Amino acid sequence: MQSEIRECAKCGKNFTIETDDFAFYEKLGVPAPTWCPHCRFIRKASFINERFLYKRNCGHCGKSIVSMYHPDIQISALCAKCYLSDVWDARDYGREYDFSRNFFEQFKELKYAVPQRALDQNERNGEGCEYSNLCYSSKGIYLSYDVIGSEYIKYSSHVLKRNKNCLDSMIITGNDRGYELVRSADNFNSSFLVDCDQCVESNFLYDCLNCVNCCLSSNLRNKSYYFRNKQLTKEEYDKALDMLKLGTHSGQLKTKNEFKEMSKKAIHRYAHIKNCVNSVGDLLENSKNIYHGYALADGSENTKYAYMGGGVAKDSQDLIYTGRIEECYEFTLGGRGGSRIIFSLSCAGGNKNLFYCDSCRGCSDCFGCISLVKKQYCVFNKQYSKEEYGALVEKIKKHMCEMPYIDMKGMVYKFGECFPTEISIFAYNETIAFEETPLSKEESLAEGYRWRETEEKKYTATVQAENLPDNINDVKDGICNETLECPNKGTMETQCTSAYRILPDELVFYRQMNLPLPRLCPNCRYYERKKWINHFEFYKRQCMCDLESHGHAGACPNQFETMYAPERPEKIFCDSCYKKEVY
Repeated sequence: MQSEIRECAKCGKNFTIETDDFAFYEKLGVPAPTWCPHCRFIRKASFINERFLYKRNCGHCGKSIVSMYHPDIQISALCAKCYLSDVWDARDYGREYDFSRNFFEQFKELKYAVPQRALDQNERNGEGCEYSNLCYSSKGIYLSYDVIGSEYIKYSSHVLKRNKNCLDSMIITGNDRGYELVRSADNFNSSFLVDCDQCVESNFLYDCLNCVNCCLSSNLRNKSYYFRNKQLTKEEYDKALDMLKLGTHSGQLKTKNEFKEMSKKAIHRYAHIKNCVNSVGDLLENSKNIYHGYALADGSENTKYAYMGGGVAKDSQDLIYTGRIEECYEFTLGGRGGSRIIFSLSCAGGNKNLFYCDSCRGCSDCFGCISLVKKQYCVFNKQYSKEEYGALVEKIKKHMCEMPYIDMKGMVYKFGECFPTEISIFAYNETIAFEETPLSKEESLAEGYRWRETEEKKYTATVQAENLPDNINDVKDGICNETLECPNKGTMETQCTSAYRILPDELVFYRQMNLPLPRLCPNCRYYERKKWINHFEFYKRQCMCDLESHGHAGACPNQFETMYAPERPEKIFCDSCYKKEVY
């Protein structure tokens, strides 16, 4: 088929389906999408609750646990031990498909009936991960989310392998002893780094590589003792650093404000793409044929519309938080060797040929199933023979088109559409969809989404932020027995928790790193970090370089797609102009 421009059934904007897209859909046996890529992304994101944790009791053993499901959600949430045990079988909840009702309503009922794991974790975690979600093969993880293969992490998100002793960081790989790191890799004993790799003993750097003992600088390569982008001697550098008084809150705040202004004036590369062929996206490395991908692992190829891959993705489209997979479509949360996982979420451990499944492990040839383990030829958790399964699935696909689900806005969901946001267990403002596309309570309810009111916190703060010691050297061990008041006092915009605590090992970290106590709660600090991250949308823009030394008269004519929105204040350069200026 030829490429085709279609109007998105959700937002009304035009989007293009290319010739190779049609071939991809035909290969997987699915119809072409009716929603544009961004609306499809938000729809999947509305099923991901990363950061909202609640206390409730395990539905099997009864012990108090931490769960991503609010206590008022009428499901059975199980602790990791019970969920992964053989004391229950998800097939016990199997049921016949009812052809008098639409598929998605029946799937929602099954979802509420089958026990769910309280937190999305795997069996490879060590101790100390009770307060983390989307946490895999890690240990000592506290209030951190989307963590893979890391140790001793607090208040961080998207911690992508080989990180150790890091606090308040986002999208990091291979760092040790880091604080407030954003999109940074392989740094040591450093703080407030954005887009920096292989830096040591450094602070407040933007877009720096292989730097040692540098501070308040940008666009550096292979430098030592740089301060405000000027070369100093070791003695001059140490004196300048001491004058910042980074061990005090007042000194850190002043420096942080200077850093923000400095980074706006730095040169920003339109995208971070390294050793890639025919690829459009950001945070891509050693991959090929990627289109609109973000933070994909080495070796990914032939993949479109993919967000945050913890493993190699091949020959796939429309992914969020997936691991090593191939030939998958509209797949969220999962991987580890899966293939042909379609319109599904939270499925890991070598799944194959799944449609509309949730939380299945090691399964194949299943349709509309939930929490199955190493099963085959099941529909709605009910076992069938191979022949019965094939005939029933074809009949259900036809039925989904003849009796579609219609949401309150009149959107039609036939076979080929992913799960409607209306059937998500989570409220819209609990999900990452809210972070990417914020809606007010009224807007959310008008769209048919659920909304969760901020619960009144009953913390009794014993210390106000303004009364904390300015210098970390003046902080006593007793601070760990206090409840600190967050100055934002519960505001919805930052999902503020109104109060927070300092843990004993956290205090040790601040002292070792010469960092003052934080003045905001972890949620408010998270939203401050989020300001460094672009939303997952791409814009066609032109290079902003006007330097004659770069081989062009006047403005550079190069155009590209970038995640920097046109209204952003940064100076965005194409790859050629960026390299000429920085290297």
